[in-house]
Amino acid sequence: MGNGSSGGPRMAISAIAEMLTITRPQMMELRNACLRLAKPNRDKTNSGPVITKVSFHKAMEEVGLDDVDFDVFDHLYTMWDLRGEGKINLLLFLSGISPLASTMDVATKLLFAIEIFDVHRTGRFKANDALSILGGINATASYFGDCVVTPHAIEIVVQDVFDGQNEIYYIEYMNEFATHPAIIQFSIAAGNMRYGGSGKVGA
Repeated sequence: MGNGSSGGPRMAISAIAEMLTITRPQMMELRNACLRLAKPNRDKTNSGPVITKVSFHKAMEEVGLDDVDFDVFDHLYTMWDLRGEGKINLLLFLSGISPLASTMDVATKLLFAIEIFDVHRTGRFKANDALSILGGINATASYFGDCVVTPHAIEIVVQDVFDGQNEIYYIEYMNEFATHPAIIQFSIAAGNMRYGGSGKVGA
């Protein structure tokens, strides 16, 4: 998510977001273009459509991303494709990189990431979805060299916010997410972990 205008130590992901020209409407347009080119996921352990690198390139060209944005997103695709299969989970990927399309506050960035994921605009998401989305954002930040939080810390965030519920109306819980100690720790670049990726990203 990055600190944006919240002050505190500067996160690399926030600096990259300011460098890129992609906007939130463009990111949503990119999602829709990707969905038109994506294929059903045959791996029952990882639901959601998958997109190949070739199709992702076509979608970026269709949206008209500039060269810098194109290159950054291309490199991120490669980093998410941990198995080198040439395909990744589309919605988790776009949710994870969505903070790059915003320089707003943490709550706004997180809400946008969830909206990217919520294709059918139900207004709801499940605890497992929250784990995947937060994990994806965490991993994306780590790819830029930021200190991030541990997977266990993300699990605690989800447990605390969902409080035993399997599914929530996410708009009602944005403040709880944004003000959670682990999210604040992440957003001010005070994480205690630095790594090159997460085993769950793009799995």
